[in-house]
Amino acid sequence: MSLTSSSTYSDAVDQYLDNLDWDGDVTKARAALQAIRFLCAQRPLRQTSADGRSIDFESLAPQQKQIERFLDVYDSTNRPTHSFVQGRPLM
Repeated sequence: MSLTSSSTYSDAVDQYLDNLDWDGDVTKARAALQAIRFLCAQRPLRQTSADGRSIDFESLAPQQKQIERFLDVYDSTNRPTHSFVQGRPLM
């Protein structure tokens, strides 16, 4: 699921919970990171949903950094597809 501006808070919580086991899985890590960013954009310190689930937003910041570091290493879609190497003509 990809969150959009019409997504609800509950959609983001569900996406976050569905991807808690992101470690080692780039796709799940991207989804978890997207959910964390969506939830942090809401900006309360703590949120409790109608069904009693609660999220402490301060605890999301370290997890966000951890996921970002993981994706920096393992997500090849964020890397340049070309590189430049200095060359010399052969004579």
